[in-house]
Amino acid sequence: MTTNIDDDDLEIPELTDEFWARAVPNPYARKPGEKTEICLDGAVEYQLRLIPSTRVIGRFTSTLDAWPAIIAAAESGRSPRTLSLDAIGSAGQRWHMAAGPFLIAFARLNNGEPWPHGDPAIRPTRSRAGA
Repeated sequence: MTTNIDDDDLEIPELTDEFWARAVPNPYARKPGEKTEICLDGAVEYQLRLIPSTRVIGRFTSTLDAWPAIIAAAESGRSPRTLSLDAIGSAGQRWHMAAGPFLIAFARLNNGEPWPHGDPAIRPTRSRAGA
């Protein structure tokens, strides 16, 4: 890569086949379809509630149980903007975890579904107007 500054220390090396041959895959990477549990220190249960009414839709002992309920609530027609996931501590403390469309995407990803825009090779087909 060339830069406007002629300094050899700023030169970015090209990635060669030899470099990629020495690359090691991430051993902690999630396998396709693997579910992920999110645990907060001190949380004994999690609750899915509606905002702004604060009506509780469900209580769960772990987030693994909450992910399918969140996805089901969104697919049943409930607006993602009205959903919120909270953690509840042993003394009754409440910690807000996520809400809205981010919560739905977070639940789908942690439930083992692929990231919606993760593979750049898979592009939606676009139709041209008048074509």
